[in-house]
Amino acid sequence: MLAVVWWMLTVGDPSAWGFGAVVIALVAALSVLLFPPSIHRLRPLGLLQFMAYFLGHSVIAGVDVARRLLTPSLPIKPGEITLSLRLPEGGPRWLLANTLSLMPGTLSVHLEENQLTVHCLDTSDAIEPGVRQAEFQVARAFGITLDPPEGVRA
Repeated sequence: MLAVVWWMLTVGDPSAWGFGAVVIALVAALSVLLFPPSIHRLRPLGLLQFMAYFLGHSVIAGVDVARRLLTPSLPIKPGEITLSLRLPEGGPRWLLANTLSLMPGTLSVHLEENQLTVHCLDTSDAIEPGVRQAEFQVARAFGITLDPPEGVRA
């Protein structure tokens, strides 16, 4: 995959492959050092379900943020919340933290052991149920069994 990315970055220039081979090897080695392989693997059907969830909720959250921006009278109360995660270490936690950072209105600011701190646009909203829903969707993508949050069908 790194070779394909390199090929796209260099627009297929054959003269770039000498340097590219070194860069690809270094990036691959560094990624294995920083993110060791996990026993948890994404499941194809779970990944498709997760992508549908992510895209749908990104649109909903994006509309909410735009509405708040365009209607200054709507209150916001920025702040941070810290939650204990039920996901195992490694890829599942990283995917959840990155997913929340990509959703409009939230940003993962600190992940240590099973504690995730999230910066929110409005802490008066019920943030935890949304995080628990995202956590459940990530667990499903990895084939991990978690009890669904309240109001969610398994």
